[in-house]
Amino acid sequence: MATGNDEGEPGRPDTRPLERDERRLLEELERSGDGTARPAVEDAPEMAAAAADDAPLPALADGGEQGDDLTPEFTDR
Repeated sequence: MATGNDEGEPGRPDTRPLERDERRLLEELERSGDGTARPAVEDAPEMAAAAADDAPLPALADGGEQGDDLTPEFTDR
């Protein structure tokens, strides 16, 4: 999303409404290819509040599961 500024300074976003073909493309990009999409964990209001307060993430504050199917398993092997 170009802002029209190449000097590294903040630019102004384009506030014009999307054209019909742009809206259709955006809807297509937001849709999952196989229909299995889940909302991103970082999009939750609790996560945004933790980021705004520079606090620990609520899902990890109690040491519990991360909820992303990537919880490590530690063994003595």
